[in-house]
Amino acid sequence: MSSDSPKVRELPHDERELAFPVLEKSFEGWYLWHAKRTLRDVDLALGAFIESSLVGVSMLKMLDSHIGYVYYIAVSTEFRKRRIGSALLEKSLAHLVDRGADLVFAGISEDNVESKALFASLGFTQISFSEISKLFGRLHAIVLYRKMTIVSGEVVYVRRLTKEVTSSSTQV
Repeated sequence: MSSDSPKVRELPHDERELAFPVLEKSFEGWYLWHAKRTLRDVDLALGAFIESSLVGVSMLKMLDSHIGYVYYIAVSTEFRKRRIGSALLEKSLAHLVDRGADLVFAGISEDNVESKALFASLGFTQISFSEISKLFGRLHAIVLYRKMTIVSGEVVYVRRLTKEVTSSSTQV
């Protein structure tokens, strides 16, 4: 493993505030407030380290027994374009599979081209509320959106998971 390759590991609750500088470089306003709050409360957070520096974080949650959610993936600006986001997302998907997820969602700001490209590169596709309603029923779709904290200006991406999580595209 080269010195630029991140080591991704779980962030226990007592280490999560170490990720605040990463979040502060990645978000502002409501998103920054929500990301910090989510980091404190979420079931699982992963950190990407280069040497001893925390350079990226992902936050995950199970929405129900078979549906996972990636709240946030953030990488310090000076470490972007080094596949750290990809490493975090790949490890996140593996953790969700281990917890029983066979479907995973992510909410992404409509104007976040980099995040959309990251998720698409690992097989995620955009899905509309009406498509989610067709899959689960309207009431369950509303509950899922609420659990995901989807807000105006965000789009939802989805990927079906298998035990062998790969970077190939999987249709819902």
